[in-house]
Amino acid sequence: MPRDGRDGKQAVIATLLESQADELLKEAQWFKPPREHPAAARDLEDLARLLTRALPAAEALARSAESRLASSFVAPPEWICLVPTEDPSGIPELLDAPDTPNHTPFPGREPLSYQDHANVLREWHDRYGAEICYLESHAVLLSIEHPPSDPFETARVAIEHYAYCPDLDQAVGGLPEVAARQVPTGAWFFWWD
Repeated sequence: MPRDGRDGKQAVIATLLESQADELLKEAQWFKPPREHPAAARDLEDLARLLTRALPAAEALARSAESRLASSFVAPPEWICLVPTEDPSGIPELLDAPDTPNHTPFPGREPLSYQDHANVLREWHDRYGAEICYLESHAVLLSIEHPPSDPFETARVAIEHYAYCPDLDQAVGGLPEVAARQVPTGAWFFWWD
């Protein structure tokens, strides 16, 4: 299945969501309020609705998390590489980074390619003004010009973040924490171990 986001082919984010839907739906068990019906989320739209309802409890965590989150994982660079390009989202293809060999989300268990990373970043650039401000072998920090503010859209984007980088559970937390601490901020951090 094509994963290129250009020329009408299926976008990488949509492919990630489709290929990991079962794993993503299992996440609802960790944040569903106890009074909710015990049935699992039926689809990703249902998951986004459940997550939207879970957000108010997690929003208090987001107030000071933006700068702390990135600084807790990103060390000061030992060197800086300036890359002249008209397509900053394509930098992963130019620098062969980030390397995510443990993240094999696609059928057949192939990992994310550098083109996949670039296409995810292009899609987020088009939707939210995402720009790479830090890139290393296992981490990416994005500056976000206009993050989503609608709670349902925030929940949907948190699901995208988790599909793109399941290791966020180690760096940020589960879906409610990603939705409250990361998505509505001006800095999106991704780290793969």
